[in-house]
Amino acid sequence: MIAVLGPKGGTGKTMTSCNLAVALAQQGMRPILIDLDLQFGDVGLARGLKPTQTIYDLASSAGSLDGDKVDTFIVAHESGVNALLAPVRPDQAAAITVPFLHQLFDILRGRYDFVIADTPPAFSPEVIAAVDTSSHLCMVGTLDALSLKDTKIGLETLQQMGRDPAQTTLVLNRADTNVGISADDVERLLGRKPDLLVPSDVAIPRATTHGRPIVVAQPRSGAARAFGALAERYVALREATPPNMELSTRGEDIGRRRRGFLRKGS
Repeated sequence: MIAVLGPKGGTGKTMTSCNLAVALAQQGMRPILIDLDLQFGDVGLARGLKPTQTIYDLASSAGSLDGDKVDTFIVAHESGVNALLAPVRPDQAAAITVPFLHQLFDILRGRYDFVIADTPPAFSPEVIAAVDTSSHLCMVGTLDALSLKDTKIGLETLQQMGRDPAQTTLVLNRADTNVGISADDVERLLGRKPDLLVPSDVAIPRATTHGRPIVVAQPRSGAARAFGALAERYVALREATPPNMELSTRGEDIGRRRRGFLRKGS
């Protein structure tokens, strides 16, 4: 499970999530994309999917939660990437609780090769739940001073939550923008080099408008190749992880780290 994070809006988290999921499918994986931006999620719009069934409908349905039931609320896409879409109205977000999400994540992880969680720009309860459960994290930023500042705070927050920096892949979108910030400046500000640089491409917003990821619309573009490399990175990490490895982010350790993080933020 990969949580795609970014404490600042507009950095391209949804674009990254969608393209990563499709690139994983192109490599023979079976991914699912879950939209955890519960108030203003855009995965459906970015993928050209109509939200006839959403995570709100699943959370509000009667009976116990199991894999067969979850399947009936998942929306299929021609790219081979299934999706569980965000609620259609902000007030519906309150129906999705953290215990529900932990149960849902466990079910999805048992049925798919990859679970990609697209998150809102905040460390809200649902985002913390995704961070707790995910085996890997993907922090997304852009090449501007405000985004880099927030990205640095986001990386520091993950460490306060007990996450190993080695488990976080740092992606920098629009990385070729000429704003007077050099690669050395980025490394000095963030304390590390980005793991992946995604160049700007005028085809990206055009493809998004038509509900197509850039890896499908322009597969030879620099951006598509970058997202393909990101997918290859996660496939290699998956293959290198023993199947019976127990995540350190489960059980009582989750509660300890969450309580410690909340105390620091209070």
